[in-house]
Amino acid sequence: MVPLPLFKLASLFVRHVSKYGANRIKAQAHDHPKFRAFAARYGQSIHQLNMKLSVALLRDPEAERRAKEKAEAPTVKTEEQQKKDDAAREKEAMKPPHGSTRKPRFSFQNVWKRKFRSLPEAKAVDLFADVIGDTFILGVAGGLIIYEYWKALKKPDINKERIQELNEKLEELKQREDELEAAEGRHRERFESLEQSLKALRAAHDAKAKEPPIPPL
Repeated sequence: MVPLPLFKLASLFVRHVSKYGANRIKAQAHDHPKFRAFAARYGQSIHQLNMKLSVALLRDPEAERRAKEKAEAPTVKTEEQQKKDDAAREKEAMKPPHGSTRKPRFSFQNVWKRKFRSLPEAKAVDLFADVIGDTFILGVAGGLIIYEYWKALKKPDINKERIQELNEKLEELKQREDELEAAEGRHRERFESLEQSLKALRAAHDAKAKEPPIPPL
């Protein structure tokens, strides 16, 4: 009889319950006043973070630098503009050297200081509820995966057990072979001793047979 996959059924049930819990969290985010205010505030934070990440990933700093240099490139100046530029350079030259100022650089990190347009409250609440619901579902799924991994570690390895059994049988066969070799050695020694005894008896019998017979009285 094939055993029922109880763990898989239980994990499937827990996943469905987690979806129900996620939907419950989303409903509470809209219905509960305090939770709604909390969700709206952190939903705006999540929106700002998403926008900053999107802009940071999509923008091309090198192209922006080239566009800025092109916009700042010198053009044909009129006589009045030339006089203004000369006067500005002379005025700049008369300033003390220690008070040098640098032009602001167009930095890639400037995007993190930007403030994007806020979402409507309902959309911010929806965004926060979606993030929390998905996080709850992922947390439950991750917990199930960790538990299944831990259970697999605790489960005995069938191949390892078979290898261990084969090693035990091999050790038993080696031990039996050693015992047989020892018994064979003892039998050989006994056979050799018996053979020597037999030779001695034969020699004694031959010597006795060669003796002259005793004359009758």
